[in-house]
Amino acid sequence: MHRSKLVARLLSLFVFLPWVTYGGSFLLNEQSVSGLGTAFAGGAAQAEDASTLFFNPAGIALLNQGELQLAAQALIPSASFHSEGSRYVLPGTPFDSSPLNGGDGGDAGVTHVLPNFYLTQPIFRNHSYGDLSVGVGLSVPFGLETDYEPGWVGRYQSLRTKLTTFDIQPTIAYRFLDRISLGAGLNIQRASARLTQAIDFGLAAQPLLGQFYTGLPAALAAQGVPPALIGPTIAATQQAYANAGFVPSGRDGVSEITGDDWTVGFTLGGLFEYAKGNETSFLQDGRLGVSYRSAITHTLKGSVDFRDVPTITAPGAPVQFPLPEAFQSIFFDQDANARLDLPDILHFSVYQRFAHHFAIMGDLAWTHWSRLQTVPIVFQNATTPTTVLNIDYDDAFRYAVGFEWYASDKLTLRLGFAYDETPIKGPELRTPRIPDNDRYFLSAGFKWAVMHCLDFDLGYSHLFVNEPKVDLLDDQGHRLRGSFDASVEIVSASLTFRWGGPHEITPVAGKEVAGYRK
Repeated sequence: MHRSKLVARLLSLFVFLPWVTYGGSFLLNEQSVSGLGTAFAGGAAQAEDASTLFFNPAGIALLNQGELQLAAQALIPSASFHSEGSRYVLPGTPFDSSPLNGGDGGDAGVTHVLPNFYLTQPIFRNHSYGDLSVGVGLSVPFGLETDYEPGWVGRYQSLRTKLTTFDIQPTIAYRFLDRISLGAGLNIQRASARLTQAIDFGLAAQPLLGQFYTGLPAALAAQGVPPALIGPTIAATQQAYANAGFVPSGRDGVSEITGDDWTVGFTLGGLFEYAKGNETSFLQDGRLGVSYRSAITHTLKGSVDFRDVPTITAPGAPVQFPLPEAFQSIFFDQDANARLDLPDILHFSVYQRFAHHFAIMGDLAWTHWSRLQTVPIVFQNATTPTTVLNIDYDDAFRYAVGFEWYASDKLTLRLGFAYDETPIKGPELRTPRIPDNDRYFLSAGFKWAVMHCLDFDLGYSHLFVNEPKVDLLDDQGHRLRGSFDASVEIVSASLTFRWGGPHEITPVAGKEVAGYRK
């Protein structure tokens, strides 16, 4: 019995350690249709509509009417892998350098439609008391999904990966001195994850069967088997187990971990309006914005399910392995939890309108990805030790520039470009769960004022992804080598409804009450 527990512990380490869960940037900037048209340049300073609530909560203090925005953003990713010498790395075994079998997995990209919902309302506007606004937003700030064909060459690293977060963000903002705005919001966030991959039970059985074969000569001799038959008996036993699939890639199972969690973070922001209206003949509105989105740590609680866990038996083998249920003693359905450290984000933006009909904006965002170094997974079974996934991210920057042309009172045209760094350090740390690399955004969009209380926005962006190369060796000895053809198309649309303005506060003797339009 003691030997059985030791075997189970060794097997759990052998199979679970390669599970590198998150390998690239899964931050979603797609929270604003007007922002998409300028590649999200100026997001913390523009304050064009209610979607400013996500990028900088202080921006809602600049909206002088109530606004309801309903938006949908279609993300259409493509990720096709091409294997380039994927093989086993098992020094000292007959399987060393043998190729990994399987196809290229098809297109792993999965199309999703992300919802955006924002509601803002100015409470009052007054030169003496300042301006107060409130709002609430619903968004999906982090997310990913990749899905590969069963039996592909990288199945031991990934079959399906899905992470979704959902934020509810109540927000308040206050403007004073007619130029400085401050805002704050809670990020009430739900995260859910699903991670599926194949388990190479044929390879996992080799240490156990190796010990079994080594002990067979003495065991057969003790049973009185003639010496001349011992060698053929061992060879027949080995062949029977090989025929039963107990060779690398011969007996695959599947594991799936699911979990979810609710927790709370916050967002803070500030805006400084260094130029307003027609203070100069060439430059009109000018703003500087900064925002900070806090880090969030989730403890995802759920379960792990195993399918196709084999019994170590071989029909027709002269001698049977003495612990046929060794895999079942460790790979059974059970509870599990994992800690996920999502990064904090610091965001700087500038917006400048000029010549009345044009505006230029710039953006710098820093994402603290280095918080995500490991993901510890803890299993309910006491004989299954905690597994720590090594991620080893770097911090990353995003740079963007954008341009708007206010062609008429009803039509605004937009262009934008952005460069988004990946937090992945190199091919040795890039998992097929997220075939990410440095990305370039080329964006365009427009706003059409359908009527004084209704705007329609449309945005489009193409993401060029530098060829993601993979040279990932897991702890079982599967070396996945190759490269991805990757890109993303984004199409988004929104409707923004506006109404009224803030209630005027009760006048105070000697103080003027301003209307909602300044």
